[in-house]
Amino acid sequence: MIPLKVGYQEQAILSSMDFIAKENGIFAKRNLDVTMIPNKSGQNAVAALLRGDIDSAYGPQGNTVTALSQGECLQTLTSGHGNIVNIVARPGLPLPSKKSDTFPGGLADLSGKKVGVSSLGGATDRNTRLVLKAGGADVDSITFIAVGVGATAVTALQQGEVDAMASFPPGDQLFNAGDFQYVVNLVENPEKSPLAAVIISSPVMTCDFIQKNENAAMAYCKAQWDAWDFAADPANNEAVARSLAKYLSLDAAKALKMWEQYRSTFQDAALTPEAWAKQSQYNAADQQQPLDYAKTVYAPCAASDPR
Repeated sequence: MIPLKVGYQEQAILSSMDFIAKENGIFAKRNLDVTMIPNKSGQNAVAALLRGDIDSAYGPQGNTVTALSQGECLQTLTSGHGNIVNIVARPGLPLPSKKSDTFPGGLADLSGKKVGVSSLGGATDRNTRLVLKAGGADVDSITFIAVGVGATAVTALQQGEVDAMASFPPGDQLFNAGDFQYVVNLVENPEKSPLAAVIISSPVMTCDFIQKNENAAMAYCKAQWDAWDFAADPANNEAVARSLAKYLSLDAAKALKMWEQYRSTFQDAALTPEAWAKQSQYNAADQQQPLDYAKTVYAPCAASDPR
């Protein structure tokens, strides 16, 4: 079998297709002996990829564009899931401008408040600021605080360290009933969301690895497409939930509820030039020039089904 080191972000569903492929024998069927290696953030994952500590990483375009601008060669292999971020607040926080959970919800009421994000300067931080600004909040008056992910983020809101935060799974499933309110629910109301076109996370490899290990790269690509098909079949919901539960430290029931809530954000493995070009708007302000699809996307895997 072909050895492969696959990086994933701890306590996040960004690497769901890898979880699914690993736990349901999909990698093995593609003759891959995969070792799953955790990373604490997307930025850390890219750094590990460039050092050769891992062979594949997950993340948005924004996590790779800095490395690309510094002369590194990275290629994205498939599309990824859409927005999974909602903005939630402690239950007693007044939101007088809110008419519904649909954008802009009560975003304008977060001016002057403390807002938690997983890490400062990362993709979630950028996207949260974008959403807040578009929703009428005075972003300059907001204090942004790094709260981590999963249980640490939930605790920060419960204990009043922040007034509101960008929440993504499994965060929603870790709250007790009544522990939070939606400022805006972007995931279940995507039609007006500023993040409607975002691809939150895709698998990435270095060009050097792909060139030197084409068989491994293509086997991994095919396994990704296999995993997307597996996840799309409702008959596999419980198997998917078991896979997520293992890596996200959830019980099976909460993992299944989470998957049922967020599975709609997983649409298609194919990554088109049009979708790729739209990702530049979610990058840092000085990095919003659309990337060259031919150079930064591994077309044999991304453009169409490679199987």
